[in-house]
Amino acid sequence: MAFKDPVQQRIIALAGMTQAAYLVHQVATTGQLDEKASQTCWQSLFVMDPGHIGDVYGGTDCLHNLHLGLEQLLAVVTQDKQAPVADITRYLIGMIHLQGKLAKAPGILDDISTQLERTERQVELYGLEHANVTASLAEVYSANLSQFRFRIQVTGNPTHLQQAANANRVRSLLLAGIRSAILWRQVGGRRWQFVLGKQKFEQGLRTLLNLSHH
Repeated sequence: MAFKDPVQQRIIALAGMTQAAYLVHQVATTGQLDEKASQTCWQSLFVMDPGHIGDVYGGTDCLHNLHLGLEQLLAVVTQDKQAPVADITRYLIGMIHLQGKLAKAPGILDDISTQLERTERQVELYGLEHANVTASLAEVYSANLSQFRFRIQVTGNPTHLQQAANANRVRSLLLAGIRSAILWRQVGGRRWQFVLGKQKFEQGLRTLLNLSHH
């Protein structure tokens, strides 16, 4: 599916952000991580020149790979009391804010691209989930995003967050979320759409979520 509808494109990019945000919450609060969903997030960092938006998240498997993100995005839209809506929303706002900062700093974006190309060579050697790879991605996040005064504050269990491996996972997932935020902007995403286009957005989201089951 090429997802030519602009609303669908924005939903997919937001689902990528939301999947990363939920996984940050998962690591921070439980020390566990959904392996398949996190692979989709990390892989998106290495798709530099996609033919269409679905390519960023696995091509024909895009919706299936983003099932968790679509599910949690619907929870945010409907304010589901069973979901960690407050944390996810805070991380999403932070990702969008940092994306805006990066848009005004092309030099930092170039540095991130160069560093990701180097990290991709590690992926070829060790595989996507290897600790060396997540450590490298975390370093890309720290080295570049720390140049801005704004910080995304991650809340959770200090026992989990103080472990270096988990801290690296969190930073690498935040980097993936910001990559999806850049994509969301590129396909016309704007904050006001959350309010003014909510009904059409929710309809489109439910449609894509139903398709993600197949």
